[in-house]
Amino acid sequence: MFKRIAMLFLALAIGWTIALAGITQTPEIDAKMKQLDTLRQQMANAESPEAYDVLLKKYKALEAEIQSLMEAMKADQATRTKAITKYNEGIKDLRARRYSDAVTALQESAKLNPLEPKTFYSLGIAFQRLKKYQDALDAFTQATKLNGNYVRAHTARGLLLSRMKRLDEAVKAFQSAVAVQDASAKDRAKAFNGLGLAYHRQKNDRQAVSAYQQATNLMPEYAEAWFNMGKAYEALKDYASAVDALKKAVEHAPKDYKYHTALAENLNKLSRFSEAASAAARATEINANYAPAWFELGWAYEHLNKSSDAIAAYQKAEKDRNYRQAAEYQIKSIRGEF
Repeated sequence: MFKRIAMLFLALAIGWTIALAGITQTPEIDAKMKQLDTLRQQMANAESPEAYDVLLKKYKALEAEIQSLMEAMKADQATRTKAITKYNEGIKDLRARRYSDAVTALQESAKLNPLEPKTFYSLGIAFQRLKKYQDALDAFTQATKLNGNYVRAHTARGLLLSRMKRLDEAVKAFQSAVAVQDASAKDRAKAFNGLGLAYHRQKNDRQAVSAYQQATNLMPEYAEAWFNMGKAYEALKDYASAVDALKKAVEHAPKDYKYHTALAENLNKLSRFSEAASAAARATEINANYAPAWFELGWAYEHLNKSSDAIAAYQKAEKDRNYRQAAEYQIKSIRGEF
């Protein structure tokens, strides 16, 4: 009779275990479930009601522990689900440029799950769009603390520090980003490009060039890095190398009028006026209101002895108050009014 009761309890226990099988378990719960298995076997082989009762008490206590852990896990899962929902709301708001709403949703997500680095990264982006730069910096910093290999967060932090003119800190942030070897080529290229920009702003253009070279090695089609490399070479007065880099920039971004203009400027500095005229003319075709392109075109035409074309180009440039004085001077010079 006693054996039959023990076996009935064992069957019920097995049913309870099966009911739990559909729920995701943790290593701690798995270990306790194994202890239950051992207790069930011991109860099935109990030689007396007294021994059985002792085992039963242990079993019920352990069962209660497992149930408590399962309930806690369900609660944690519910919290994580809410955090994900709020995160998705924040990303949707961010993409719709509802930055204040994005901040609210992402902050709620961060409270529910304070260990998710992507939430803090996205929060930093939202704060940055609102020009709340210190809040953005704090969010990016938290993202990198939670995941030291989060290249995008290190890069975003470096770019923001550069904007805040904290260049030494920016360099360190970018160095942390490029040190992550297993990141994607695109992410590492952007980090090297950011590092180059920080060096350039420090007037350390040789190191800037080196950083841009790393960026373009990782991503040869990276037009912005080629452009920045060209500007760094220009700062070093290495105009031939600047032209080579800027030609790569316009090759990969043929519709960027600023890249064509920079190419024209450096070609003018090398007295390669026909090529400069072609580059500047292309820039004005893309953007007919860009004064720097008209000025470079005027300069090229002037030195090709195309006076009327030069004056026409300078007249376009002088519509911009930033170029008015220089353009007027060149027009008077061509006309011999001095």
